[in-house]
Order: sequence, then C-alpha cells, then structure tokens
Amino acid sequence: MSEDKTQRYEDKVIEGYEYDGITEYDNPCPAWLMYIFYFTALLAIFFVGYHFGSHSKDELMGAYAIKLKEAQTQTETSTSTQQTEVNESELLVLLQDPAALAEGVEIFGELCALCHGESGEGMIGPNLIDNYWLHGKGKISDIAVSIRSGIPDNGMAAWEDRIPEQQILHIAAYIKSVQGTIVENAKEPDGELVEE
Repeated sequence: MSEDKTQRYEDKVIEGYEYDGITEYDNPCPAWLMYIFYFTALLAIFFVGYHFGSHSKDELMGAYAIKLKEAQTQTETSTSTQQTEVNESELLVLLQDPAALAEGVEIFGELCALCHGESGEGMIGPNLIDNYWLHGKGKISDIAVSIRSGIPDNGMAAWEDRIPEQQILHIAAYIKSVQGTIVENAKEPDGELVEE
C-alpha cells in the first residue's frame, strides 16, 4: 500500500473541509494563473477607460453629427427630386421613343414581371393592361409616382432609391403603352374604371 502523504501538510489543512476522504488545503494559486488574472484586470481597466474616456465621447458625437447631416441632405435631395415632377406632355413623348420603351420592357421584365406578369396581365399584383386603376388615373405621371414611392400597404416596394429616375419613367411609359392590349389569363380588373 501507499503511504498517506497528508501528514506533511497538517499545518495547511482547513478544518471542516473534508468530504469522501478528500481534504482541502490552504495553498496559494499558481503564479501563472495569478499573472493571467492581473493581466485581464489591467486590460479591463484600459478598455473601460478607453470606452468612457473623454476623447471617445467627442469622436462619437462627431460621428453622430456627420450621420445626422448625411441623413438630412438625403431627405432634402429626395424631396427636391419629388418636387421636380415632369409634366404629362413631356412624358407622353416617351411613348414615341422606341429606345425608352425597349429599356422599359427590359426593366419591367427584371423587376416587375414577378408580381405583374410578363405582359402586365397581373399575378400577385394587379392587372396593368386594362383601364382600371387602383392608384391614380392611369397617367404616366401617376404610374411613375406609384413605381417611385411604392404601395407599402399592398407589398409593392419603392424603387426611388434603387433605380435611376429615368428608368422609372421608362417603366411607366412601357406600362402605359401596353394598356388596352389583350392577354390570355389576365387577372380580373381591380380599382376604378378610367375613361380616356
């Protein structure tokens, strides 16, 4: 049998701390563990000082002021672009421009056909080839406003910040050009009948 080595440490035994033959001793932590503890404590003090230091508040406030100014200029530019509406007679010229209509067809196929169908016959979104309109009176400018600002209540995204204004006008011109065409399996008319 092995001899009991606990006799050497009788002076370090903590009274009342014995369980299942295991005795707890009052030994100090190893030096390497204490060095790690001191290092993490100093690191924590450094990070607290860096985070709550006076220079970080100035930097945060400066960054916040820059972001606030950028947001204000973006809203000013978006409101100024909305205020510079093109009149309907200028938009009707797009109906005679084959390049504008070709671009409108291409963009409509990429962005709008998923909800409105390849020919505007309507799927998830409303039918765009009849004379019934849910928003506006079927003018190119009304269509452009719907594309630009979207219809959030019905799940249509706003395209104003995603594509250029010229492309929005070309899509609107294409939609106006297909109005009155007949397509098989077209969705039932929605909205108010607009006579031209």
